Amino acid sequence: MTRTQPQVNSTPASSHGIGLSRAPVLAPPRRRRRPALLALAVVMVVLGALGAAYLATSLGQSAPVIAVARPVPWGQPITAADLVEARVPVDPALAPISYGDRERVIGMVAATELLPGSLLTQDAVIDRRLPAEGQQLVGVGVSSVQVPTTPLRPGQPVLLVSVGAPDSTAKTAAVAPDPVPATVLRVGPTGTDGRRVVDALVDETDGPDVAARAAAGAIAVVVVSDE
Repeated sequence: MTRTQPQVNSTPASSHGIGLSRAPVLAPPRRRRRPALLALAVVMVVLGALGAAYLATSLGQSAPVIAVARPVPWGQPITAADLVEARVPVDPALAPISYGDRERVIGMVAATELLPGSLLTQDAVIDRRLPAEGQQLVGVGVSSVQVPTTPLRPGQPVLLVSVGAPDSTAKTAAVAPDPVPATVLRVGPTGTDGRRVVDALVDETDGPDVAARAAAGAIAVVVVSDE
């Protein structure tokens, strides 16, 4: 008995209209516009541009002011050679004297030690010469043992203390005068005799006595705290 072999259909499934289904194509989501955020972004861009322009303009603006050209000790008159023109950005935090007031500043007195490169402010100068009213200026000659080895600076407070004259061997029972408060104005160079002169500002009531003792070489300088 002969068996009939089943026939295999070799025709592709696609030829009968049966195929793999394609994935549906999704439309891209529609972006929702937000007018408020867009307006904010525009405002921020505009403000940034305005800020950059203002900063550039501010940095470009400068004013001529007075700067210190060389050291000026406290209490010393200011000369034309002590001043130089400088240009700095306009800043309300700075208060230097305008270079247009240069002639007014010349002849004034340094109220503090002026250093080269610093801007001159109104607080750094005073409109009076020393000695001031009620003061007297006395030159006190001292040897190396009558003054500290630490350099004295202008404006430094000191005491002028009475000592025995260097060339005096006589003893006296007289009570030494009280120390006299003074302020150093200037210190001269050391002379060939090893002595130098300290210009000291004292009260007008002490001036004559200090001058007499200084002439005899009977004063020593003692540095005190300036606090």
